[in-house]
Amino acid sequence: MEGLAPAPSAVRSPSLALSASPTELAWIAALCDASDDAPRHLQQLQALQHQGGRFTDEQEWYPFEVIERGASQVQLGHEREFVICVLLWLQALAQGRASSLDPRLHLDDRAVEIEALPDALRDAVLDAFMAAGY
Repeated sequence: MEGLAPAPSAVRSPSLALSASPTELAWIAALCDASDDAPRHLQQLQALQHQGGRFTDEQEWYPFEVIERGASQVQLGHEREFVICVLLWLQALAQGRASSLDPRLHLDDRAVEIEALPDALRDAVLDAFMAAGY
């Protein structure tokens, strides 16, 4: 129907998201609140890698909280981590996960930062948003 956005589909190029190094995963895990359990987030991020980027029902908070935070903005020197988080976040949305971020607004809000990414990272993000129907 006209005016309706296509349903989100799974991220087609998860290889970048699944190629996160131990250092990148630790950085993402540390995005949790100070009172939260960064080691548990890290363990769940590692599990998510072994699951091919597919979330289980048990992964509602761990690691989704830090993935959503990592996808919310680019931090200088951590561009890959941002892209990894965006790709995993879009995968979670495709699996029906609710998010505090609206993907269409987020793409618009982060457009300048996304355009400033190195070409391969920028293309991965834009391709993933397009594949997801945003």
